[in-house]
This record gives sequence, structure tokens and C-alpha cells, in this order.
Amino acid sequence: MGQNGKKSQKDITNIIQVSIGVIGLIGLFIFGWPSPDTRPKIYELYLAGVWTLIALSGSSCYWNWKDSTWANKIMAIAAPLAALLYLQKYFMN
Repeated sequence: MGQNGKKSQKDITNIIQVSIGVIGLIGLFIFGWPSPDTRPKIYELYLAGVWTLIALSGSSCYWNWKDSTWANKIMAIAAPLAALLYLQKYFMN
């Protein structure tokens, strides 16, 4: 928090990103839990959306690449790729 108990822009951005990430993780557990053999095909589209949310939750990593931790850098690369792979699986399968 900033001076006098007011939240700075960075604090608000972090709260929003964490909220989006938590929603993404909850969605990942809900839609990723069933086996790929038994889950409905629409779940692939839902999982692509969930991975997109996870990518959005780490978007500040793109702005501050040098200051980001290695784990954030890995997720910044892996989450959009996972979203694209699930989209490909949904549309091509």
C-alpha cells in the first residue's frame, strides 16, 4: 500500500492479476479434472479460455521482463502456448 493507506496503481494491478489467476486455476481444476478420453469436447475450449486467463494474470511479466522471476517468465511463455494447443485440439479434432 502507498502512503496514508491508499492503494497504488501497482497494488490494484497485482490484486486484479491475482484474482484472474485464481479464477483460472479454479477453472483448470474443474475442466481439467476429467480424463481427456471421457470429458466432453467443449471442455477443450473451456481449457483454452482458462489458460488464456492464466496468461492474462501474468501479463505484467511482459512489461517488466528483466525484473520478473524465472517462474513468471516460464508461465508467461507456457500459458499462451497451452491455450493455443487446446484451441487447436478443439478445432482440429
